[in-house]
Amino acid sequence: MRDVLMVVSIDTEEDNWYHSRRDATVDNIGELPRLASLFEGLGVRPTYFTTYQVAIDPRAAQLLREAGQSGEIAAHLHPWNTPPLTEAFLPGNSMLKNLPAALQLAKLQSLTAALQRTFGVSPRSFRAGRYGLGQDTVAALIRCGYEVDSSVTPFVSWEEFDEGPTFVGAPLNIYRLGAGRDVRQPAEQGELIEVPLSSGFSRRPFTLWDRVHRALDVPGLRRLRGLCKRTLLSPEGASVADMLSLSCRLLERGVRHLQLTLHSPSLKPGLSPFTPTAGDVARLYAMIEEYLTRLSQSTSLTCVTVSEAAERLADRAPPKATAC
Repeated sequence: MRDVLMVVSIDTEEDNWYHSRRDATVDNIGELPRLASLFEGLGVRPTYFTTYQVAIDPRAAQLLREAGQSGEIAAHLHPWNTPPLTEAFLPGNSMLKNLPAALQLAKLQSLTAALQRTFGVSPRSFRAGRYGLGQDTVAALIRCGYEVDSSVTPFVSWEEFDEGPTFVGAPLNIYRLGAGRDVRQPAEQGELIEVPLSSGFSRRPFTLWDRVHRALDVPGLRRLRGLCKRTLLSPEGASVADMLSLSCRLLERGVRHLQLTLHSPSLKPGLSPFTPTAGDVARLYAMIEEYLTRLSQSTSLTCVTVSEAAERLADRAPPKATAC
């Protein structure tokens, strides 16, 4: 069996699912001990992408400090409530890439300093809220000493969501990013390593079905997109069968890492649209366990953090594709 790096990342954030500048609460962080216990039993080394609002809350920070001992605490920037709050509170400004370069840098510096004060280490890895990564964001990350980004969702465009980025055409494997370049284009000497999230289609070849999927994205034809499902490797929007199918398709394409991802508000009933009830939360936990257990029966998995995946795979040529 091929050895594959398994990354599990959690967007560790405030309870407020719909972006809010005021009255942020972080009650969901109280659920992290349960999640950490599950991860410990499965041998997972989680990466907690952590927002400013979590970092400045003493109780939440202590819970995360304990849960994160076996993994990595990374940075997750929600521009709408990370100071300085000098921009208008408008939908388009929820995408970090849409803010002026100087303001992106200032917010990143604020978040980085908060994480350093709270956890005593400088974060190495970053994820933009709402995946809102742009060229100026890359430059800011490099300036602030970050080594890894994990915001890219291959085959997905967020352009219709408040003028977000498009990642259509981005690589599936780990690659390097350079300041001032399209974030979908590898930069051979780039100073930042991109660890993409795992996404793709239920059928091969991905490039063909990507074109079909986009061609059907018009009124009257969208119902036909079910012919080939686009899946993000997450228990929040995909079944275990979908996640296993996607993983197999990705491994067939020679991908060397898989990244399972979720949001911390989904750990508490009623905070995210994915888990409105306690039963939904229980199913979420069960899905994580079933997916990782079943995948490990057909694939040799090594559980790593995001930054560890970057260290191991950056600049390596992908292997020839084989069936999983």
